Formats: sequence, structure tokens, C-alpha cells
Amino acid sequence: MLPFLLILPVVSTLAGGLLALRFRRNMPLLIAAAAGLLLGAAFLDLLPEALDLGAKQRLGGADVLGLTLGFFLLFAAIESGLDALTEREAGAQKTLRRVAGGLLVFHSFRDGMAIGAAFAASHTAGYAVALGIGAHDLADGMNTIILTTRGEKARWPDYLFLGLDAMAPFVGGLLTVWWLISSRDAVILLTLAAGFFLQMATSDFLPQVRRHEGNRRWLLGAVVGGAGVIYLTNRLLAG
Repeated sequence: MLPFLLILPVVSTLAGGLLALRFRRNMPLLIAAAAGLLLGAAFLDLLPEALDLGAKQRLGGADVLGLTLGFFLLFAAIESGLDALTEREAGAQKTLRRVAGGLLVFHSFRDGMAIGAAFAASHTAGYAVALGIGAHDLADGMNTIILTTRGEKARWPDYLFLGLDAMAPFVGGLLTVWWLISSRDAVILLTLAAGFFLQMATSDFLPQVRRHEGNRRWLLGAVVGGAGVIYLTNRLLAG
């Protein structure tokens, strides 16, 4: 039954990525939604989990948030340096976006672990967690395509990232019992991902939303809606 449950986030992630490809012409709206999704994932998903794990490792909230801030500033400095390399900017930015895609793959792997752990504790809990993560991963699939393509025509590496992101929860769920990364390592990885998502949303996506010359009310609504999706799916998972 567990492998069947793990198929749900796989299908959901692929559906989200295909939706992003289908509506590529509405990229300003998608970028606005992606900004909300990234902010929601950082503040409502990654950081709360990092704080919980940190407390078990006797790491204070200031330590966890300090790590996040450090990674945020590190990625901001890297992007600033890449912007200075004007002749290689396009390729450098594409590399940076694919690093973000890789972090989403890691996040999806942990989603699969959550399904596996919940199912091991209770089949009912496993069903509830799988349903919530399935809804959550629809947004992850969209984010994967938006981050790696940024409105350009998708190439094979972009499809590869979408495939990896889709399969990550399936693999994570099956390998839950053999998970060897310590809680302290997980805190570092979670704060790294949160710092990256915050930097990407505030330094890249939101400025594009502000520069858009169309009706910004729809774009603002998309940002709020993206964050709201993360909030609602997390509430579903908590229930």
C-alpha cells in the first residue's frame, strides 16, 4: 500500500510542472505565484521543521535563524558576483536556477520520507499526509519548471529536473528506514534551502513583479495565493 500512496506526489509534481509549461505565456502571473510559494515554503514549511529539529539538537531559535540569514546573505553575494560577470550572466543565472531546482528535489525527497514515516506509525495518518503532500507537490512541480526555465523554452535538463523532483518523494518514502542523515545535518540542509528560497523570491521574483507594467493587483493576489497554498496544505498535513 505504501508504494501506491507514494505515486500520488509523483503524479502531482508532474502535473504541476506540465501546467507551468502549458501556461508559459502567463509567466508574470506564474512568477508572482512562485514568489508566494517560495516564501510560504521557507517560512511555513522549512523553517518550522528546522526549528523543531534544532531544538532536539539543543540549537536555539537564534542559531537556526542565524544559519538561514547566513545562507541568504551568501546566496545574495553569489548572485551579485554573477551579475557582475555580464558576458557570462545568462549561463551563470541558468546554473543558479538549476541549483534551486536541485534544492526542490531534496525537499521532495523529505516529503516522501514524511509519508513513509506517517504510514509506518498509522495507515490513516499515512493517507492524510500523502493527500496533503500531493497537494503541496503540485506547487513544487510548478516551481521546478519556473525556476529552471524562467519562461524560456524548456530543454532536456529542465525536464530532467522535473522528473527527479517527481520521483524524489517515491524514493524518499521507500528509503525512510535507511535514512542516515543526522538531525543536525538536516537542520543545515533545511536552513540552506530556506535561505536560497528567500533570496530567490526577494531578489529575483518579487522585483520582476514590481517591474511588470500590467495590472499588479492580479500579481499581488498571485503572490498571496501562492503563500496561501502552502499554508493550507500544511494545515491539512497538521490535521
